[in-house]
Amino acid sequence: MRELLDIWIAVQTWLFETFVSPALFHLNLMEWFEPGFNAVEFFMLGVVQILIIALVMRLFERRWPLEQVKDDHLPAVDRDYTLLSKLGIIPLVVFIVAYPITNEIEHQVRALGFAPPRIERLVPWLYDNALASFLVYFALYDFAAYWVHRAQHKLSWWWALHSLHHSQRQVTVWTDDRNHVVDDLLVTIVLVVFSQFVGVQPDDFVLILIVGRLIESWSHANVDMSFGRIGEKLLVGPRFHRLHHALAGPHERHIHDHNFAPVFPIWDIVFGTANYDGKRRPTGVEDPGIDADNDRGWLGQQIVVFKRFVAALLPRRFRIA
Repeated sequence: MRELLDIWIAVQTWLFETFVSPALFHLNLMEWFEPGFNAVEFFMLGVVQILIIALVMRLFERRWPLEQVKDDHLPAVDRDYTLLSKLGIIPLVVFIVAYPITNEIEHQVRALGFAPPRIERLVPWLYDNALASFLVYFALYDFAAYWVHRAQHKLSWWWALHSLHHSQRQVTVWTDDRNHVVDDLLVTIVLVVFSQFVGVQPDDFVLILIVGRLIESWSHANVDMSFGRIGEKLLVGPRFHRLHHALAGPHERHIHDHNFAPVFPIWDIVFGTANYDGKRRPTGVEDPGIDADNDRGWLGQQIVVFKRFVAALLPRRFRIA
């Protein structure tokens, strides 16, 4: 294990010294030296995630597909989203915009004399159990993400952004990263601030993101699988989450207002939004304007969805019918 870690650090150092450090020096951005080194690791972890999705999760989709992919161009754009997200390109843009905001919020909070707590102070035995500590912070993060997800559906202006994620008619392992940049920015700001308030440490935060995103990629897989009768109550799987992407119909207008949890279904169970009926339903949205996202590429979707977002922010009398 130590040898693998040494190889990992050696590759990270080589990439940073060969590509990133010279670029930062040339652009006179040496204050980004440490974040740049961490960004290299984020990129490497992204490569690992893409390999897991492409070589493992896609194997299940090819071997046991829930539905046949009739139009390959539909999931093709989602692959673009995954590459841009997992390789750190979109997260870099989000980080550059979000960092000053979250940093200022943290500064103002500390100026008021509030120091973010650590769960270990309340439960001292967690100091000696790194795994238990990580799982507690993971659960807290997922709890916040559950309510953020509900807000994405409840608030019309946020739904204008999040609807892009739901417009996909052929949901696959690539669909998890199908999000508008502004949506990613808003979610990041809320969850980073929440994590600061509950004391999630930077290293834990990165690991939570990596593990959580892999589970979320699997939950979008085009397979009719779960983690078993008991396991599906403990961890979100494809069958549970696919219902959240179900196409609403005359008798199920709000079918997608279920199964919001990203990782732990307990939040849906406790707050009454869980649905385990197991019925197979097509995925997508009823609104033809939103469904038209499927006819556009990455840039076209970003532009049109941003217009949809701005229109949703305007008072009704200023909106174009």
